[in-house]
Amino acid sequence: MKLRILLYRFSKTTVIILFLCVSVSLLPQKTYANYFTDFYDGLGIFSELPAQMNELKKSYEQTYNDLNDARASIEAYEQQTAQLMEQNRQLTETVQLLKESEIARQNRFSQIKNIVIWAIALAAGYFVLIRTVRFVMRRSNKW
Repeated sequence: MKLRILLYRFSKTTVIILFLCVSVSLLPQKTYANYFTDFYDGLGIFSELPAQMNELKKSYEQTYNDLNDARASIEAYEQQTAQLMEQNRQLTETVQLLKESEIARQNRFSQIKNIVIWAIALAAGYFVLIRTVRFVMRRSNKW
């Protein structure tokens, strides 16, 4: 019985060892033992840094120039807006003066129209009054 347990343990251990050996042999093997290649790659990356810095600097300068152009445009728009507001104020004053003058003209026209109507009414009234007085006087002379 002891032999059987011993064989069982031995076969279990053998299967585990065999499985580990097969799985290790099937794994891709990557080893980096070439320090010179790594150093050379690092120098290549380091040598590319000034070019990247120059690109970043050009990009910064372009952005800065665009920002300055935008500021100049904003200032021009602000100045134009101020001029337009001043023109709008002047136009508003002119419109107000025109409205006031139109109202004054209409008032004068209304006054003149009233005066003419009163003059015609007075002349007609005077004519009717004179005729009435003459008629009354003729009637009174006949009797």
